[in-house]
Amino acid sequence: MVKLPNKQLSRCNLCGGGKFKLVKSFLRDDQAKFKVYDCQQCGHVQLLPKPTAEDDKEFYDQNQQDKNRGKEIDYEKLAANQRFDTDRHVALIRKLFPRKVSVLDIGAGYGFFVAALHDAGFKRVKGIEISRERRTIAQAHTPAQILEHDVAAGAEIIGRYDVATLFHVLEHTTDPIAFLKQIKTLLKPKGTFICEVPNVSDQLLANSREYHDFYWIRAHLNYFSGQTLKRAFTAAGFKKIKLVYAQRYGLLNLSNWLLYGKPQIERPVFEINRDYAAVDDYYRELLERKGRSDALLAIAQA
Repeated sequence: MVKLPNKQLSRCNLCGGGKFKLVKSFLRDDQAKFKVYDCQQCGHVQLLPKPTAEDDKEFYDQNQQDKNRGKEIDYEKLAANQRFDTDRHVALIRKLFPRKVSVLDIGAGYGFFVAALHDAGFKRVKGIEISRERRTIAQAHTPAQILEHDVAAGAEIIGRYDVATLFHVLEHTTDPIAFLKQIKTLLKPKGTFICEVPNVSDQLLANSREYHDFYWIRAHLNYFSGQTLKRAFTAAGFKKIKLVYAQRYGLLNLSNWLLYGKPQIERPVFEINRDYAAVDDYYRELLERKGRSDALLAIAQA
């Protein structure tokens, strides 16, 4: 059991508790300043000490998340690597909603999802992105609007929406519950919110030491399980919360970690020879049924 000294920067992001168990003593992209802890009161896993607001603004304005990971900022290559997720998210929206709904994508990144949703016939779609570099790239590649907007500023500037999406963003926030409450103000009454985060119950974390070393990064301040994600949504006042598990990475990635101790990056990370698609699908579905997939969604009502 660890009790950290600086109360302001060392409180649980969900319950405010101050007693933790160490999970990881270093990050992939930071060997000294931050560590990962498990709150002994509610089970939430998070980075400590908390970065300051000024630290985070500089981090995202300069797109340090991608640069720290050595990611090449090549729009076409990034779009190809993200196509599996983009198509999956567009398919979910098309399944749940008619094209006439208004959609706000929070943390739009390079705009892949917003652009694809616009091209699929959803003309009332906007994105907001805090990273100046990502926003500039996104604006150059889609007719859909990609705006600079602080979620904490509320709906007065950008209006309210039928649907809000937040894909792999909530884990980056210093106060997830407050952030979710602000998103709620951007939704129309009984509007739908869809949020996806990495799943800290990911099966591979228990099976690969190298993956465990690779997994924890400076950009991710929170690591949610189904239980803690639902806790955050409930605390923020959302209703009818449904959890959905999603396995993004397939058998090629699993094989690379187990055999070579590294991710599969030679081809777009989700592809596999289609002759083996049924096996790949079974692997994904198995992890999703067990709640041990690499990603987790919450679908809720305002």
